[in-house]
Amino acid sequence: MKISYELNPPKMVKGDRFDLAQLNADMQAMADRASQLAGLVSGIHLTDSVLGIPRVSSITAAGYIKSRMDVGKLSCSIRVRDRNFTSLCQAVSDAIMIGVDSMLVLMGDDPADGPSDSGLRPSAAIRMLAKEGYSSSIKLDLSFPANAQNWSTMSVRNKLEAKPHSLVTQSISSLSDLGKIVDLAKPHGIKVAAVVMVPADKNRQSASVIGLDWSEYEKNAADFVRQAARIGDRVLLTSPNSFGSGLELLKQLK
Repeated sequence: MKISYELNPPKMVKGDRFDLAQLNADMQAMADRASQLAGLVSGIHLTDSVLGIPRVSSITAAGYIKSRMDVGKLSCSIRVRDRNFTSLCQAVSDAIMIGVDSMLVLMGDDPADGPSDSGLRPSAAIRMLAKEGYSSSIKLDLSFPANAQNWSTMSVRNKLEAKPHSLVTQSISSLSDLGKIVDLAKPHGIKVAAVVMVPADKNRQSASVIGLDWSEYEKNAADFVRQAARIGDRVLLTSPNSFGSGLELLKQLK
């Protein structure tokens, strides 16, 4: 069973001013969490400024962890909302040189400040990166809605025609919907990674924000993860507000 775990790099500014000492301490705290995951996961995924709040880049965070420990494969999210194609190529090249295994190209939330949209779209970005040969050195993935009601014909076609290595779902609540995504992707030779949010009290607000109903698996999350791993190619576990709950679930899965 292939399971990776999602970590958020630290915010670059806490309070009113940039504080290097605080940032270094936060980076070490992130590395400490990564060390606790060693032996429990096949890899770690670093996010890119979730909710548009500026954080240390996923690629810098991946390099920081990689230089300190072996935690299996490292993957990163990268927001195209904030980048033109030149800066995207720079970021992907940096990830390749660090040794990042895969890159999840996504739109990203509106930034807290500044311009809201560069005009670049994830599927188009994947096509351009593949055309220039980046996909021979790093796996390029796209996000995919978890709920079938949110699939539009055009959106699905664009994602499949971009030929990503994998479709990475949004947080799933239904194994049936996950099966439908796999059925869509499989004929195109595209893998599927199922994202599962840990059903912990501290995560309820995050679940509510994205409209996630985890009632199908709340009472037996470990079995749900095992089934999701059998249906898809791998599982990405996320627990945005409770690292302890995520660690506990991982230990149940061993």
